[in-house]
Amino acid sequence: MPMKNLLLVCCVCIVLHVPFAARAEEKGLSKEEQDAGFVPIFNGTDLKMWRFGEESPPKEMPANWKVEEGVIRVTGGGSPHLASAQEYGNFELRLEWRGLKEKYNSGLFIRSGKKVGANQINLAHKSEGAFLGGKLSGAKAVGDLQKPAGEWNQWRVLAEGDRLTFWCNGTKAWEGTGLQPAKGYLGMQAEGAAMEFRNIRIREIK
Repeated sequence: MPMKNLLLVCCVCIVLHVPFAARAEEKGLSKEEQDAGFVPIFNGTDLKMWRFGEESPPKEMPANWKVEEGVIRVTGGGSPHLASAQEYGNFELRLEWRGLKEKYNSGLFIRSGKKVGANQINLAHKSEGAFLGGKLSGAKAVGDLQKPAGEWNQWRVLAEGDRLTFWCNGTKAWEGTGLQPAKGYLGMQAEGAAMEFRNIRIREIK
């Protein structure tokens, strides 16, 4: 191949490759996660796959919720809670979160009702990882696995049938059974404290 044509092919490859790499990086997905089938459910700029009532994305943001600098921020208040636009059955969820001050408080809802209030994995200071608002045998607070306020924590949740497995910062914290119902909504709780969430991605298990 003549040198001129070879250079042209190389330039085309670079142009095509770089945007793809950038898109993958923006999604916050590792190669392992992409290969496993994870997809982002928060794009870092708006709440396109989320809702506070019926509308997704919400037309107006509540005063205590906002999206900026690639994170979802709740400043406090007791409502509304943030809910996913769709239901999920069997899945693996990964996300990062942090409390901004001591005595932070929130919750992660798993297979909850449309208004998200049941099946909560607690995000309250010193009770992180406990299971509230539902029957699940084997769940417990994670204790020292949790990082202090101001530092990002990585949570991983695997829901398969009635079994729920939970990892905190790379360590398996517990495995519980008895999870009901078979599908429901994800959500984040507004519970009077400033919290941040980012890098939310999910892999549905058929």
